[in-house]
Amino acid sequence: MGFSDSHHFRRMVAGCCMVAGALCALIAGVVAPAFHTGAAKQLASVAAHQDRFLVSTLFGMLAIALLAVATLGLMHMLRERMVGYGHVGGALALVGLFAYMAQTGFMLTQWGMVRDGVQAGDVSAVHTMTHTTAAVIPLGVLPVLSAIGFVVLAAGLWRARVVDWWMSAAMAIGAVLIVVSGLAASTGVGIVGAALFLGGMGAIGLMVLRESDADWEHTPEYRGFRPAMHMG
Repeated sequence: MGFSDSHHFRRMVAGCCMVAGALCALIAGVVAPAFHTGAAKQLASVAAHQDRFLVSTLFGMLAIALLAVATLGLMHMLRERMVGYGHVGGALALVGLFAYMAQTGFMLTQWGMVRDGVQAGDVSAVHTMTHTTAAVIPLGVLPVLSAIGFVVLAAGLWRARVVDWWMSAAMAIGAVLIVVSGLAASTGVGIVGAALFLGGMGAIGLMVLRESDADWEHTPEYRGFRPAMHMG
């Protein structure tokens, strides 16, 4: 795979992380049990589906780590055109992803709490964490920045003519739906969002894997069906 070539290696890593990160996010959404906004119902759901909850959380953590690298790859693709979109979108996406990582840590704590059954003290602790400003901001508010970041990145990629319109649209809409699913505690919306995100981010990742190292270093205009958008 040419690991001794730094340009080739970075391209392969970025492309693989784009595809694998989005795929792991979809798996996490499909495996996850129902989520609830109330502490008691949420812990009861975790207790009833401990293995599914753990697997979903671990896949979520893996997705976040891979998508952080993928985000750097998207920023790389915008380093010559629409640079501002790359910098702003990438920064927001990374902050949101790091907040999501903190959120998965809280989820692992919930999994540990219910190993010996749901206790009144556990319910009280989770309720306090989800209703305290110091915890709500990093766990509930900052993850929203990931969606904003990916929307900005998607707009930059489209305006720079790096990808086709549907790739940008799928990535942006998918990222927004994933965030909405967390706020609304809707696994169904999350699955739809993750599927769209995989369609967009995965297509971009495959494009990166197939392009030459020269194109990776100086990203060209997309060679697909863009001219059809200018008809009429």
